Amino acid sequence: MSGGLLALWVCQTLPKTIIGGDSLYSALAACGVIATIIVVGEFFLSKKTGFATRSRFTEFDRSRVALRLLGLAVTLSSIALVYLLLPEYQGGFYFPFWGFLEVLSAPVLLAAPIYFIWIDRRIDPAEDAYAQLGGLILRRRITDVHWPTLRTHITGWTVKAFFLPLMVVYLNGEIRAVFNTYHALSANTMALYHFLYELSYAIDLLFCVVGYTLTVRALNSHIRSTEPTVFGWVIALICYQPFYSVIGGTYLKYDDALYWDNWLANFPVIRAIWASAIIALLLIYSFSTVAFGLRFSNLTHRGIVTSGPYRYTKHPAYLSKNLSWWLISVPFVSNVAWYEAVRNCCLLGLVNVIYFLRARTEERHLSRDPEYVAYARWIDEHGLLRPLTRYFRFLRTDL
Repeated sequence: MSGGLLALWVCQTLPKTIIGGDSLYSALAACGVIATIIVVGEFFLSKKTGFATRSRFTEFDRSRVALRLLGLAVTLSSIALVYLLLPEYQGGFYFPFWGFLEVLSAPVLLAAPIYFIWIDRRIDPAEDAYAQLGGLILRRRITDVHWPTLRTHITGWTVKAFFLPLMVVYLNGEIRAVFNTYHALSANTMALYHFLYELSYAIDLLFCVVGYTLTVRALNSHIRSTEPTVFGWVIALICYQPFYSVIGGTYLKYDDALYWDNWLANFPVIRAIWASAIIALLLIYSFSTVAFGLRFSNLTHRGIVTSGPYRYTKHPAYLSKNLSWWLISVPFVSNVAWYEAVRNCCLLGLVNVIYFLRARTEERHLSRDPEYVAYARWIDEHGLLRPLTRYFRFLRTDL
């Protein structure tokens, strides 16, 4: 995290004749530094990969490599076709993502054959979705296809194709916001609040982009499985654009013109304490993403995380984010009428229910892994919220 933030600061202070001030290149540099540090730590020092410890095949087979390259080409071409067809991706909103792809496309395409050659003797084609897809395209027998592997491949790339563009666009905008608030820093409480607010989301998005980009078996950050239920997909996707603009902006719009800062404008000490509480919650939220390292992703299982904020509760990101919304929008206060406050509280409560359901569907999905079941039960007995689980049984793990 420190390396990524340092890279951001260096890129933003470089002369503009190089890349100074360019938020997209700053984002790429910061993500590159973060990824490099984690890869060196995990791959070269810990020797953790998603392969067997010994080579499974004694000879290199060019046909297996060709199948994998064909599978990769079909995968990327299919995603490109979807981007071309859907109106959502035709506007200027996604311009930063196209720039992101332009920078990464050449290195990825050059590295792909080398990577597939390297893994050829380390992975069984029956366990490799690219080889499975390549074989299916060449009209191999349907009985030769391992459908669970292929299904995870397709749904995993669907997750990546949906979320990576959003995260790159958000990160690009967040970096600009961070440095705008940085240049406006002063002794004023609100100036510091705005800077830390934007910084916390920038930290979160840096690791989001790294996580969605590096789904690589060699780094042990590959997708083991994806959310198996339609309900799980729906309840997660409605929390993001373009769906949330309809759900949140139309049906669950819980905030009004009154926010915490103008509500507490006449009480500077209380306002400073309130601001500190919001920033603390947002930093917990961002550190929860940092704890994933290379493995952050919605709707997927890429390994069980038990460190950082996850040492204290199962869903620190959801918990801290939802609590911060109550403090920021203060729905329980209204300058119109008391019933407006009640309405806003009910609507934000419904948003909280959505995140509770997201947490439950994720638990159901991850419960297929015995390691997660053991972790969840340990949290029930030793976690930060264990006093609440004694009285509210629905908060306990039901696995």
